[in-house]
Amino acid sequence: MGEEIELPRRRLGETDIELTVFGVGGYLGLLTDKQASKADGEQAAILAVRRALELGVGYFDTAPSYGGGEAERHLGLGLRELSAAERAGLRVSTKVGTHPEKSQLYDADSIRWSLERSLARLFCDAVDIVYVHDPVEDAHMDQILGPDGALETLQKLREEGVLQAIGLGVRNHLFLRRAIECGHFDAILPSYDFHPLRDSVRPVIGAAVAAGMGVVNGSPYNAGLLAGRDLDEALRKRGAPEGDVTRARALCDWCGERDLDPGEVAMQYSLRHSPITCTLAGPRTVAEVETNIQHAMARLPETLWAELHDFVETLGPAPPGGESD
Repeated sequence: MGEEIELPRRRLGETDIELTVFGVGGYLGLLTDKQASKADGEQAAILAVRRALELGVGYFDTAPSYGGGEAERHLGLGLRELSAAERAGLRVSTKVGTHPEKSQLYDADSIRWSLERSLARLFCDAVDIVYVHDPVEDAHMDQILGPDGALETLQKLREEGVLQAIGLGVRNHLFLRRAIECGHFDAILPSYDFHPLRDSVRPVIGAAVAAGMGVVNGSPYNAGLLAGRDLDEALRKRGAPEGDVTRARALCDWCGERDLDPGEVAMQYSLRHSPITCTLAGPRTVAEVETNIQHAMARLPETLWAELHDFVETLGPAPPGGESD
């Protein structure tokens, strides 16, 4: 994969922000090799950012909770290595509400405190999008939406030029709907619930688009289960619920019978759904960035999607995702 690639871009809802249809999120430089040093992780992240840029990626997402802040710092190191012109062409987002020192705190002081530290790690004065991240109970959403909560604070920070768009990143579908219905968020970032094995967030995506919002889909591989041809290797890296594993194994077998890579199928299942502005995966290294782009760009037969739909129907109902939280 030596050539430079230009990925298509889609507008994020009614904002002026355009995102590439695939974005890099999450785990830059968080190496799984227990022998890897801190410097190894930093270098892996810097090289991955550079390679992603070469392959057409124009959007990077992170959060202070990933790797205890290391992933966010790694992204900052990668961005710092870019020229001013290269950096100007990128869109960057981070999250508030899940900083390890102030987790699930959504008051004004905690939001400002967290974002200030994120900007410092990213070597930025401002970012394009800030997502309120992972509320886990109704009281969190009440605080987010209430006076001096996260939403009001981010609106003030937007007026100060610190960010352009406000989103909610959470799996819980009811919380996503509350964000949609309040009318003041620009985007949602659902996760784990739009891929070939479960698309239960589809109605929520439709509601967001109808409200003029953008949608960034997290984890198209369902936490790595569909990231490649070797499911057992994926399970060694990270466990998963039994129901998801059973369905993933059936899909991997189905793909194997047709000489298809489950990663290509999963990635393009999300990319081809036009209401989704951008699909986020979490590569750690150059090799994983290249694999993500290969999955995005592979040519698949158009007849595949009807066949896939019919096959998934034979598996019965999917285990519940964020609709049950």
